[in-house]
Formats: sequence, C-alpha cells, structure tokens
Amino acid sequence: MKLFSILLLSLFLTGCAAFNPQPRQAILQDQQNFCLAFEEFQSSHRIDSLQKLKVDYPDSVWAVRAETIILYVQELSQRKVQIEKLRKSEQRQMLEFKQLKKKNQQMSEKINQLQKLNLELTQMIEQLKSSLIQSEKHTK
Repeated sequence: MKLFSILLLSLFLTGCAAFNPQPRQAILQDQQNFCLAFEEFQSSHRIDSLQKLKVDYPDSVWAVRAETIILYVQELSQRKVQIEKLRKSEQRQMLEFKQLKKKNQQMSEKINQLQKLNLELTQMIEQLKSSLIQSEKHTK
C-alpha cells in the first residue's frame, strides 16, 4: 500500500509538471530569441535585436549574455573611433615632421652659406688689416 501511494504521488507530480510547461517555454523563447538576435548580429553587426531581448527578458541569463555582447560592441566602436583619431593625428604629425625636416634642411643650407660668407668676410677683414698695417708702415 505504501508503495502504491508513493507511485500514485509521483505519477500525480509528473502529471502536474506536464500540464504547466509555460516556464520552460519562456526559457526556450528567450534562448531562441537570443540565437536569432545573435545570428542577425553576426550577419549585419546590428545589436537592435539583442537590445530588444534585454528589454523583453530582463531577468533571463540570455539577456545578460546579450548585454555582454552589446557592451563589447560599444567598447569596440569606441576603440575604433580612438584608433581613427590616432591615425589622423599620426598623419598630421608625419606631415608636420616632413615640413620640419624640409625647413631644417633649408636652414642647414642657409647656415652653410652664412658660414662660407662669414669665412670670406673674415678673410677679407684680415686682408684689410694686413693692407692697413702695410700702408701705415709705408707711410712712416
């Protein structure tokens, strides 16, 4: 009799579980929506469906996974913007570097010209000094 009662009770509990499948279906629905949203994300890189899943099933583990993907996508987007800014900055700096290098070369050429002119002028001054000294010696 005890065995029959236990068997009857287990059969009753099994029957109750079969008549109330909604929680299981809700879990399957959010998982299915996540899979569809993730497939859409993979093909189009859009996160709209993942965001909708997060709103429709806020307490689901799949909503947490969707949120993780959304955060990674947003971080990746921010990093792309930063990389683009750095790339533009690098291009500007390279252009400035080339301009400065050209100016440096021009200045080096001018310095060389001025050094040659300075040397010539120094030599002329020495010649003039020497001529002056000789002219003073001849006049005495």
